[in-house]
Amino acid sequence: MARPQPQRRFNNRPQRRQLPAPESTLQTAGRYGLIAVASGLGLAFGANALEAAQERQAILDALPSGYTYSGCNEVRAAGVAPLYSYEPGFSERLDGDGDGIGCEPYH
Repeated sequence: MARPQPQRRFNNRPQRRQLPAPESTLQTAGRYGLIAVASGLGLAFGANALEAAQERQAILDALPSGYTYSGCNEVRAAGVAPLYSYEPGFSERLDGDGDGIGCEPYH
């Protein structure tokens, strides 16, 4: 007596293709070189802001003790507007709305 053979089942459906693993945003950006460009711009903007803050602080540090600016035009011409209440050169007459910030760029 012959042994019965197991039945084979044929699958005629097409095989699914495996999708590639999704990549992160950083991988996609790196592939296109966006990270290098963005980081370079960030460093440039950061350096410019730091330089401007250092120049502003140097101007304020050079003021004589007890000196106050005569008006907002003088503050803007010196390049230190807006002027905060804790900074040298500030006076109450520069602060129109009483919030501690003088020569604000808006009314």
